[in-house]
Amino acid sequence: MDRSRCGLLRRWWRSFYDTFFKPLITSKYPPWYDARAVALGLVVGLAFPVGGQTVLLAVLRLFIRFSFVVGWAFSLVSNPLNMIPLYYGYYLLGSLILGKRATMGFDVFSKHLSPIMERAYFWEALADFSQLGYEILLRWCVAAVVLAAIFGPIGYFVTLKVQTARCRRAAERMGVEYDNILHEMEQNIASDRAHIRNKSA
Repeated sequence: MDRSRCGLLRRWWRSFYDTFFKPLITSKYPPWYDARAVALGLVVGLAFPVGGQTVLLAVLRLFIRFSFVVGWAFSLVSNPLNMIPLYYGYYLLGSLILGKRATMGFDVFSKHLSPIMERAYFWEALADFSQLGYEILLRWCVAAVVLAAIFGPIGYFVTLKVQTARCRRAAERMGVEYDNILHEMEQNIASDRAHIRNKSA
Protein backbone atom coordinates (compact mmCIF):
# COMPACT_ATOMS: atom_id res chain seq x y z
CA MET A 1 0.00 0.00 0.00
CA ASP A 2 1.52 3.35 -1.04
CA ARG A 3 2.11 6.25 1.34
CA SER A 4 -0.68 8.44 -0.03
CA ARG A 5 -3.23 5.70 0.54
CA CYS A 6 -1.90 5.04 4.04
CA GLY A 7 -2.09 8.75 4.80
CA LEU A 8 -5.67 8.88 3.51
CA LEU A 9 -6.65 5.90 5.67
CA ARG A 10 -5.04 7.48 8.74
CA ARG A 11 -6.91 10.73 8.17
CA TRP A 12 -10.16 8.84 7.63
CA TRP A 13 -9.64 6.83 10.83
CA ARG A 14 -8.73 9.97 12.80
CA SER A 15 -11.89 11.71 11.58
CA PHE A 16 -13.98 8.60 12.39
CA TYR A 17 -12.39 8.31 15.84
CA ASP A 18 -12.83 12.02 16.65
CA THR A 19 -16.47 11.96 15.54
CA PHE A 20 -17.76 8.76 17.12
CA PHE A 21 -15.39 7.49 19.81
CA LYS A 22 -13.69 10.52 21.32
CA PRO A 23 -16.92 12.14 22.62
CA LEU A 24 -17.67 8.90 24.50
CA ILE A 25 -14.14 8.27 25.76
CA THR A 26 -13.82 11.82 27.09
CA SER A 27 -17.41 12.08 28.32
CA LYS A 28 -17.96 13.66 31.73
CA TYR A 29 -21.58 12.47 31.89
CA PRO A 30 -23.17 9.32 33.39
CA PRO A 31 -23.50 6.18 31.23
CA TRP A 32 -27.27 6.47 30.75
CA TYR A 33 -26.87 10.02 29.41
CA ASP A 34 -24.44 8.92 26.70
CA ALA A 35 -26.41 5.75 25.97
CA ARG A 36 -29.58 7.76 25.47
CA ALA A 37 -27.69 10.08 23.11
CA VAL A 38 -26.39 7.19 21.00
CA ALA A 39 -29.86 5.64 20.81
CA LEU A 40 -31.53 8.92 19.83
CA GLY A 41 -28.77 9.70 17.33
CA LEU A 42 -29.19 6.34 15.63
CA VAL A 43 -32.99 6.58 15.61
CA VAL A 44 -32.94 10.11 14.17
CA GLY A 45 -30.19 9.26 11.70
CA LEU A 46 -31.92 6.12 10.45
CA ALA A 47 -35.55 7.24 10.55
CA PHE A 48 -35.34 10.86 9.42
CA PRO A 49 -34.23 12.14 5.99
CA VAL A 50 -30.65 13.36 5.65
CA GLY A 51 -30.22 17.06 6.38
CA GLY A 52 -32.73 17.47 9.17
CA GLN A 53 -31.17 15.36 11.90
CA THR A 54 -29.47 18.28 13.64
CA VAL A 55 -32.70 20.29 13.76
CA LEU A 56 -34.68 17.35 15.12
CA LEU A 57 -32.05 16.59 17.76
CA ALA A 58 -32.06 20.25 18.82
CA VAL A 59 -35.83 20.08 19.29
CA LEU A 60 -35.61 16.80 21.20
CA ARG A 61 -32.91 18.35 23.42
CA LEU A 62 -35.54 20.78 24.72
CA PHE A 63 -37.55 17.90 26.19
CA ILE A 64 -35.10 15.02 26.74
CA ARG A 65 -31.79 15.04 28.60
CA PHE A 66 -28.95 13.62 26.49
CA SER A 67 -25.52 14.57 25.18
CA PHE A 68 -26.19 16.58 22.02
CA VAL A 69 -22.63 16.14 20.72
CA VAL A 70 -22.82 12.34 20.99
CA GLY A 71 -26.34 12.23 19.54
CA TRP A 72 -25.30 14.40 16.60
CA ALA A 73 -22.25 12.21 15.92
CA PHE A 74 -24.30 9.02 15.75
CA SER A 75 -27.02 10.64 13.64
CA LEU A 76 -24.34 10.83 10.94
CA VAL A 77 -24.92 7.13 10.31
CA SER A 78 -26.80 8.61 7.35
CA ASN A 79 -25.22 11.56 5.61
CA PRO A 80 -24.87 13.11 2.14
CA LEU A 81 -21.90 10.86 1.33
CA ASN A 82 -23.75 7.57 1.83
CA MET A 83 -27.32 8.76 1.28
CA ILE A 84 -27.98 7.27 -2.17
CA PRO A 85 -26.57 3.75 -1.56
CA LEU A 86 -28.05 3.68 1.95
CA TYR A 87 -31.50 4.71 0.79
CA TYR A 88 -31.37 2.23 -2.07
CA GLY A 89 -30.73 -0.37 0.62
CA TYR A 90 -33.85 0.96 2.36
CA TYR A 91 -35.76 0.50 -0.87
CA LEU A 92 -34.61 -3.12 -1.20
CA LEU A 93 -35.22 -3.90 2.47
CA GLY A 94 -38.65 -2.29 2.40
CA SER A 95 -39.53 -4.30 -0.69
CA LEU A 96 -38.43 -7.50 1.05
CA ILE A 97 -40.41 -6.76 4.21
CA LEU A 98 -43.55 -5.86 2.25
CA GLY A 99 -43.18 -8.88 -0.02
CA LYS A 100 -43.08 -6.70 -3.11
CA ARG A 101 -40.67 -6.99 -6.03
CA ALA A 102 -37.99 -4.31 -6.26
CA THR A 103 -38.49 -3.05 -9.80
CA MET A 104 -36.11 -0.09 -9.65
CA GLY A 105 -32.42 -0.48 -10.35
CA PHE A 106 -29.70 1.50 -8.58
CA ASP A 107 -29.09 3.81 -11.56
CA VAL A 108 -32.76 4.78 -11.84
CA PHE A 109 -33.01 5.21 -8.06
CA SER A 110 -29.94 7.46 -8.10
CA LYS A 111 -31.53 9.69 -10.72
CA HIS A 112 -34.59 10.11 -8.50
CA LEU A 113 -32.48 11.16 -5.51
CA SER A 114 -29.86 13.25 -7.31
CA PRO A 115 -31.95 16.49 -7.32
CA ILE A 116 -32.30 16.22 -3.53
CA MET A 117 -28.52 16.20 -3.16
CA GLU A 118 -28.30 19.51 -5.01
CA ARG A 119 -30.64 21.40 -2.69
CA ALA A 120 -29.01 24.03 -0.49
CA TYR A 121 -31.68 23.97 2.25
CA PHE A 122 -33.16 21.06 4.14
CA TRP A 123 -36.74 22.18 3.64
CA GLU A 124 -36.24 22.19 -0.14
CA ALA A 125 -34.67 18.74 0.02
CA LEU A 126 -37.51 17.47 2.23
CA ALA A 127 -40.09 18.79 -0.24
CA ASP A 128 -38.33 16.96 -3.07
CA PHE A 129 -38.03 13.85 -0.92
CA SER A 130 -41.78 13.84 -0.30
CA GLN A 131 -42.33 13.88 -4.06
CA LEU A 132 -40.38 10.67 -4.70
CA GLY A 133 -43.57 8.71 -5.11
CA TYR A 134 -45.50 6.08 -3.21
CA GLU A 135 -43.39 3.15 -4.40
CA ILE A 136 -40.19 4.59 -2.94
CA LEU A 137 -41.60 6.37 0.12
CA LEU A 138 -43.56 3.40 1.45
CA ARG A 139 -40.55 1.11 1.24
CA TRP A 140 -38.29 3.80 2.70
CA CYS A 141 -40.59 4.39 5.68
CA VAL A 142 -40.97 0.69 6.44
CA ALA A 143 -37.21 0.10 6.32
CA ALA A 144 -36.47 3.26 8.31
CA VAL A 145 -38.83 2.28 11.12
CA VAL A 146 -37.50 -1.29 11.27
CA LEU A 147 -33.83 -0.23 11.29
CA ALA A 148 -34.41 2.51 13.88
CA ALA A 149 -36.36 0.10 16.10
CA ILE A 150 -33.51 -2.43 15.95
CA PHE A 151 -30.40 -0.27 16.15
CA GLY A 152 -31.71 2.36 18.58
CA PRO A 153 -32.10 -0.11 21.48
CA ILE A 154 -28.90 -1.96 20.50
CA GLY A 155 -27.01 1.33 20.55
CA TYR A 156 -28.46 2.16 23.96
CA PHE A 157 -27.59 -1.11 25.70
CA VAL A 158 -24.14 -1.49 24.12
CA THR A 159 -23.20 2.09 25.01
CA LEU A 160 -24.61 1.73 28.52
CA LYS A 161 -22.52 -1.39 29.09
CA VAL A 162 -19.33 0.14 27.65
CA GLN A 163 -19.69 3.47 29.46
CA THR A 164 -20.57 1.79 32.75
CA ALA A 165 -17.43 -0.34 32.51
CA ARG A 166 -15.38 2.79 31.69
CA CYS A 167 -16.75 4.63 34.73
CA ARG A 168 -16.11 1.66 37.01
CA ARG A 169 -12.50 1.48 35.83
CA ALA A 170 -12.13 5.22 36.43
CA ALA A 171 -13.51 4.80 39.96
CA GLU A 172 -11.04 1.98 40.67
CA ARG A 173 -8.10 4.03 39.38
CA MET A 174 -9.07 6.97 41.60
CA GLY A 175 -9.86 4.77 44.58
CA VAL A 176 -13.39 6.11 45.00
CA GLU A 177 -16.83 4.56 45.07
CA TYR A 178 -18.61 4.10 41.73
CA ASP A 179 -21.69 5.87 43.12
CA ASN A 180 -19.57 8.92 43.89
CA ILE A 181 -18.39 9.06 40.27
CA LEU A 182 -22.00 8.86 39.09
CA HIS A 183 -23.03 11.63 41.46
CA GLU A 184 -20.32 13.93 40.11
CA MET A 185 -21.39 13.16 36.55
CA GLU A 186 -25.01 13.93 37.39
CA GLN A 187 -23.82 17.26 38.77
CA ASN A 188 -22.13 17.98 35.43
CA ILE A 189 -25.49 17.67 33.69
CA ALA A 190 -27.12 20.07 36.14
CA SER A 191 -24.22 22.54 35.81
CA ASP A 192 -24.41 22.49 32.01
CA ARG A 193 -28.17 23.07 32.01
CA ALA A 194 -27.79 25.97 34.44
CA HIS A 195 -25.07 27.47 32.23
CA ILE A 196 -27.31 27.23 29.17
CA ARG A 197 -30.20 28.89 31.02
CA ASN A 198 -27.96 31.72 32.18
CA LYS A 199 -26.66 32.32 28.66
CA SER A 200 -30.17 32.44 27.21
CA ALA A 201 -31.48 34.74 29.96
